[in-house]
Amino acid sequence: MAAYNAKDYPTCADAFAQLATTLRPARRADMMYSAACCLALGGSVDRAFTALDDAIGLGFRDIANAEKDTDLVKLHGDARWPAFLDKVRAKVAEMEKALTKPELRRELLDLVAKDQAARFAVIDKQKAGGSGDWKSVEAIDKADTAAVHRIITADGWPGKAMVGEDGAHAAWLLVQHADLDRPLQKDVLARMKPMIATGEVSEVDYAYLDDRVAVAEHRPQRYGTQFDAHQQPQPIEDEAHLDERRKAIGMPSMAEYREMMRKMYGPPKN
Repeated sequence: MAAYNAKDYPTCADAFAQLATTLRPARRADMMYSAACCLALGGSVDRAFTALDDAIGLGFRDIANAEKDTDLVKLHGDARWPAFLDKVRAKVAEMEKALTKPELRRELLDLVAKDQAARFAVIDKQKAGGSGDWKSVEAIDKADTAAVHRIITADGWPGKAMVGEDGAHAAWLLVQHADLDRPLQKDVLARMKPMIATGEVSEVDYAYLDDRVAVAEHRPQRYGTQFDAHQQPQPIEDEAHLDERRKAIGMPSMAEYREMMRKMYGPPKN
């Protein structure tokens, strides 16, 4: 990201491509897609399309993001661009045939898209020095929480076989933001835990939610994912072995995570 922000796109592309070979499998497609974005920004059109093909091979399916991503604008006039989109659509259709609830996957992704748009609109205002209005976000969270209750009542916790990897991640994110319904978060933790062993849910997603609940209950967190308003981590259990625990489930080091937080939210508040 430092290379991206400095517009050193060749270095940015190489770094993301390397991550696509070293991170846990669930992250590799996103890393290769990011490499493609850097290549496109740097004008390496042929290599960008090669990276996009590689991203599809690694599991990239987020066509909605690809279509609106301004990093890829330089590719839009190329005949390979519609072909790339068609490939992703075909992969999505193929993937959904294997799911038990493909329509639920689409609903979850739509809910998360609205969740993220609202949150980043506020964050961007704050980074620009303004005061973001979180009330609109709270209203979305309440509606999402009601939707999650409905989904669980009808289908149980949606794992990967039901809604795909991205759908399962989307369901988790909605609950991660359901801070006004702590019993729901704890119920989902209990539902997710046995599904880790079967690969139905992500252990990283579980770790984030476990930390969220621990901090809310004034207990030390295990993975250091929760920060305060000054971008300092909330109390951590056995902090000396924190990076070992993070690495064991495919998370970046705490130093890398701190940098990610700073770039996402801007400089910490005084």
